[in-house]
Amino acid sequence: MRSDAGRLTTLAVAAVALAAAACGGDGGSAVTPSGAGSSAGGSGAGASGGGPSAAAGGEGGRSATGPLPEEQPAPAEGSGVADPLTNSLHDHGAPVSTGSASTAGCSSPRGPEVGPVEEMDRCVDRYAGWVTHAADGGGLARVGVCGAGRDRTVRRGRRLRRRRAAAEALCGLVHPELDGAACVEQMAELRSFGIQTVADVLALAADEHHRDVPLMAALLGHGSVACGGADRWKLQAPEGFLDRYVAAYNAYKARSSSPPQCKKRIVVSVALYTGIDDPGADGVAAANGCWTYERISKPNSEWKICNYDGTVHHQDGTRWVYDDTNTAHDASTDKSRINACKQGVPGRGYVYMTNRGSGWPKRVTEGVEVHFAEIYSGQYTVADQLGTWKSGGKPGEPMVNFGEPSTSASVIGDVTAEVCATVGDGGYFGVYVYPESLRGGRMSAMVEALNGCTGK
Repeated sequence: MRSDAGRLTTLAVAAVALAAAACGGDGGSAVTPSGAGSSAGGSGAGASGGGPSAAAGGEGGRSATGPLPEEQPAPAEGSGVADPLTNSLHDHGAPVSTGSASTAGCSSPRGPEVGPVEEMDRCVDRYAGWVTHAADGGGLARVGVCGAGRDRTVRRGRRLRRRRAAAEALCGLVHPELDGAACVEQMAELRSFGIQTVADVLALAADEHHRDVPLMAALLGHGSVACGGADRWKLQAPEGFLDRYVAAYNAYKARSSSPPQCKKRIVVSVALYTGIDDPGADGVAAANGCWTYERISKPNSEWKICNYDGTVHHQDGTRWVYDDTNTAHDASTDKSRINACKQGVPGRGYVYMTNRGSGWPKRVTEGVEVHFAEIYSGQYTVADQLGTWKSGGKPGEPMVNFGEPSTSASVIGDVTAEVCATVGDGGYFGVYVYPESLRGGRMSAMVEALNGCTGK
């Protein structure tokens, strides 16, 4: 992965223009795939390692009299690279479980938006041969390559040509064997080359986006994954770009599977000091698409974790959490620590609150996205303060403790169902996990209870 921010920005600017070539730019006509001359691992256009010349029949994709018709390979067999296990229809701000940068670090969850399904149908109908080979070769889900083509602001006119310098620089990164000017012409004229280049860009930057859909869009639109945008995503990207990209992804998911039917959508925020299994992993029930989750842990450098005693983990984190306030603490010290923790951090911040007999104290409210009320009184209790929390007006989002090995799957399922019922649409369900990891049947119990709580 290249670390030069300027080069990556140039790459992404050009990639947005190239996305027009991938799926429907300027109203191009369909191209019939050919079963001859290419396979999933071959050298035809869009195949892994393949260039545009094979598709066009000559060097640079041109003949002496002009460009030849493009011939794309038959679609690759199978379903390609799977989405991450937790990707269903994507909410605004709903995180995925990679433990990496997630949209939740910048924005709040919203209901998912679904773009016109016919746009994705058109991409599949016209470009399945190129898209499947390019995505599979880059280790990408195929929908991520098709989804890049929905930016109408790019598709109008010839903005690709006006971004010639950026496009030429892009070629130097992902196609160093080609002259920049000639490469720009191929990007404008050959859809096979445009599709392959979009896939190459996303594959090159995999360490940036971790296959999280909004982060892929932010990378293509801005050049890096960074909080601070003015829209609801709070990710830096051209206005409306993330909405269009994610809506296109959601359209494909809706096309290929039934959208989840949800009573409500929530975020499960896990204070993870040991481990948990992914929903849908071997031996674990799958999530229903109505809830997503994030992991907050000291080994995760993206979280700036601050403690009352003044210790700080990951000073340069892009999100922050303060652990914790309670009435046994000096109030002014709590306030000072929280304000110092959030200082200069672009993403969202949380405060954990502990009840030591006098309630859950909110020391600071400005700049705090969520206050979590730990509704367990100690390490060996699960949710013994639930009644007190309810009668006290629900001061903060509830956090339970599933960290002890003696906490059975049955207890986990029952407590999850009871506490989840108190969380509103768009709310949070906190889970503390230490010292015992949440795996197998115990994790399934929580997943199944969350599915029952959120699904219709």
